[in-house]
Amino acid sequence: MKLFVRRGHRPRQKKHGRSLLTFKGEEGKRPRQILIGVGALLLLLLLMSVFRAEPSLMSSAEVATVHDNGVLRVGVRTDMPGMAYEGEGLEIELAEMLAERILSYDAAWTGERDAVELVPVTSMTVASKLNDGSIDVAIAMMPRNATSAYSYSSAYYGDICRFVTRPGEGGRVIKNIKIGYLQSASTSELYVPTACFSARLSAYLEEHPDDGLITTYKYNEETISYAYASFDELFAALQSGEVDAIVMSDLYLDKYEGTYEFDRSETILGVYSYAIASASTAPALASLGDIMLSELREDGTLDALYQKYGLHPQLESVTPNA
Repeated sequence: MKLFVRRGHRPRQKKHGRSLLTFKGEEGKRPRQILIGVGALLLLLLLMSVFRAEPSLMSSAEVATVHDNGVLRVGVRTDMPGMAYEGEGLEIELAEMLAERILSYDAAWTGERDAVELVPVTSMTVASKLNDGSIDVAIAMMPRNATSAYSYSSAYYGDICRFVTRPGEGGRVIKNIKIGYLQSASTSELYVPTACFSARLSAYLEEHPDDGLITTYKYNEETISYAYASFDELFAALQSGEVDAIVMSDLYLDKYEGTYEFDRSETILGVYSYAIASASTAPALASLGDIMLSELREDGTLDALYQKYGLHPQLESVTPNA
């Protein structure tokens, strides 16, 4: 049998126009109702997951230890205006809120005594105090996910890292110049939060290989870095002309404004996201901090604290300047 295939054009079918989804006017009333309903459902599911998670976390061994001690020991800075300075600041209030939240689950705690013990730390000591158990959590400008040695909450503050120049040179093009930075004191055994400056600079250099940024020099056939052991030495190198620009974050610049003269370059390297940190062996404490921060964002308390302490966090993602 011979099969024949009819060749040619198929009859064109009439296309029926389909109106685009709109949220405007009477036509958009139903889509708006659906969208609001979906949003409410998602919020309900989120709240349900939080309410289920918190009691479970409160039953953890690390929370039991806090209850046995009768206080949450929180490592805080003492030298960062707006964050933690002279017993006040964003991080101080977060420490107090977290402590009261955890101790409120202890039947023996009546609220008549402080729930928190504020333990002074520096960037050099905070990690060692977490490691040896001197503190339960750190709320001390710890960059989120910087090391697997700790568990972290979500970020409560975003701090812009930028290049800094001498006064009047803020608009200078950051190319073919000498760059100074804070020397990293981190080791394989101990993390130092200010190591984030040198780490961010290294990443920036890899991302901008053709910018001609100079971070080392030769002396007697030895390669020496423009790395300095302290902020004072770093600013001194900038002011003397030993380097043309340095790397620092806005919170530290706020701290040193008035002590040193400088200009903030518009060329940024990225954002450090600071989070509540606990030892990786005590993840429940960081998770409880995360739940607390989520609620503080939702009800506007966190924004109110920023305003109270004159803080301007950069919580959105920022792409380093090209």
